Amino acid sequence: MAEVLSQKQIDELLGNLQNGNTDISAIEEQTAAQKIKEYDFLSPKKFTREQIRLLQSVFETFARLLSLYLSSQLRVSCQAEVLQVEEEEYREFENALSDSVLVSIMGLHSSTYHVEDKQILVEMSRPISFSILDKLLGGNGSGYLVNRDYTEIEISLLAYLFKQFATLFRDAWSNYFDLGFSMDSIETNPQMIQSIQQDESVAIVVLNIALSDLQGNLNICLPASSLEELFKSYDAKFVKINKKEDDPTVEQKRRDDILRQLEGSPLTVSAVLGGAEVPLGELLELRPGDIIPLESKVGPESVTVNVEKLEWFRGSLGVFRKNYAVKIEKTL
Repeated sequence: MAEVLSQKQIDELLGNLQNGNTDISAIEEQTAAQKIKEYDFLSPKKFTREQIRLLQSVFETFARLLSLYLSSQLRVSCQAEVLQVEEEEYREFENALSDSVLVSIMGLHSSTYHVEDKQILVEMSRPISFSILDKLLGGNGSGYLVNRDYTEIEISLLAYLFKQFATLFRDAWSNYFDLGFSMDSIETNPQMIQSIQQDESVAIVVLNIALSDLQGNLNICLPASSLEELFKSYDAKFVKINKKEDDPTVEQKRRDDILRQLEGSPLTVSAVLGGAEVPLGELLELRPGDIIPLESKVGPESVTVNVEKLEWFRGSLGVFRKNYAVKIEKTL
């Protein structure tokens, strides 16, 4: 995860800049220099940029659904948003967990993509979980400063909550894949989670949840092995093909097919002879027989023909079969 400066470090940097102890030109040269990103060939990346963007989109949808669900269940203002989506090894995620946590092991199922016995982890911060429990049991949500383990009754209530999360996960993924989720178990000791190898690549999605004035995180751990079959299908269906490699005849046929399908689309065509601006006072005094002078003169190309709201042609006013008509004289 990205390094975050403490307030003390920020104050020291500002003090050095004000006192002239920091060489600004050296900092500018270092910033302008070509940046080299370290790459570990022993642990290559398993998630491409397209796949990370896919996860970002999926969990932004999940965050909106989660906000609506918690707001309706807890009767309190709730806002969830995606803070970051990044790839790291599972050991880094596990090391960041405290000795007493709340982790739901969710099952991932799909007969379409032959995905079975795959798991993802959902970890909820203690203040958020105890605040939700306080609201569910009739409190005002302020009883979240608790320094103890979860009781069996509390785990049962939270298990019901995570079962509802499984439905939200399914709805969030439905735009891309037909997936099913299940709440398999809840663990409060991270050492008991043995289904993921320490060196396995995982995608970590961090959601910030705000319940009134309280904020906490919902961390979702997605092992690369659990999403491997899904991403193969996604890459085959949604990754764009380089158009330069397309056969020109195939491209022309595609354009002709699109135009043929659009030929029957109804469009509104209007002919405008001219316009005028009239004060509201004069408009209210207009009577039958009054004349409104237009800004344009009658003559060649004096009529503008609009297709929908776009000026498309210029023409002249005339008569055709005893009906007013416009003769097209110029294409804009």
